[in-house]
Amino acid sequence: MSRLRQALTFENVLVTLVAFVVLAGGTAIAANQLAKNSVGKRQLKAKSVTAAKIKKNAVTTAKIKKGAVSGPKVKDGTLQTADLDLAGLPYSRVVFQTGGSATVPVSSTLEAPTGLPLDAPTYTQEAGRLDTYFGALDVNFPASCEPPRAAIGYVLRDAPALSIDSSDSVAAAGQTITLAGGAVTQRLNLSPYGGGAALPPASAQSHSLTIAVVGECKAGGGITAGNGLVQVVGTR
Repeated sequence: MSRLRQALTFENVLVTLVAFVVLAGGTAIAANQLAKNSVGKRQLKAKSVTAAKIKKNAVTTAKIKKGAVSGPKVKDGTLQTADLDLAGLPYSRVVFQTGGSATVPVSSTLEAPTGLPLDAPTYTQEAGRLDTYFGALDVNFPASCEPPRAAIGYVLRDAPALSIDSSDSVAAAGQTITLAGGAVTQRLNLSPYGGGAALPPASAQSHSLTIAVVGECKAGGGITAGNGLVQVVGTR
């Protein structure tokens, strides 16, 4: 008992009390007075920083490591055309489209086809891009045009005189034949024709597009065409 009293001196009690205070409250005080940049990866407990603890919009572009965000990490459907540098990507897509709603009488003379007006017939082909052409139009066969009756349509490139004799001018073509009588309207689709694709130019090049159409009836006439459409598919 006397030894216990000797050990419990004022100094021993004071040291024990200070140690208790430091252990009990010292950590809380230090957490509120941490020096800037004093907490690093070694001080963080594994998996202690969760999504809920990250401030909204706190992670900026500069904080993301280059190459850290790959394809599998991008949510499907989140990237739109405006988010992509299309000019720098390999692609095959519609690069130009034009059309016209006018209805015109169709020539029955192959040497003098009828032109179908387009709202915006001129476009620019970029350097290094291969352009292929597609088209469509409505052909109206009246009852006065006796079967068999037919129509041929063309997409012409850089052919202001509506010349269909040159393979360089004919970019797309298609035909329709019907044996039915009475009034009939058919959609005539025009597909790429032979070597009608525009090869990749060394520099940007302007082109003018035209739809031309001819028709034929066994007897009679009155064929008309309208609702023309031209699409240019570019490939790089």
